[in-house]
Amino acid sequence: MTLFLWIPASFARWIRLKIYQYEVTFAVYMLTPTEKFIFNSLLLTLISMIITAIYVYLPDHIRSIYGHLYYYWAGERPFISSALPSISSVFRETGTQTLEVMYETAKNNAAAAATDTIREL
Repeated sequence: MTLFLWIPASFARWIRLKIYQYEVTFAVYMLTPTEKFIFNSLLLTLISMIITAIYVYLPDHIRSIYGHLYYYWAGERPFISSALPSISSVFRETGTQTLEVMYETAKNNAAAAATDTIREL
């Protein structure tokens, strides 16, 4: 029974330690409450903007880098960025047969996407 009481107390102590380390590291303990509020608000806004930018833009950058790596490995550009094969399927085998199969698969996916687009119109 004492274990259930010990875990929240230990967690609360750890949180207090992290807050103390934050205030001492950035010298926030010397600020007035209003200045602390402004500083913490600016810091929180900056961190949330960085996290939002990572969430929105990083997948596209990774997809672009992967497209360049695929081009350097296979020697051709993929038809549609969403039709890229997985990284493991590209680097699993180094034979030309695998690359030919991937080329045919990408070509078939592009043709299917084009016919789907035409049907929607």
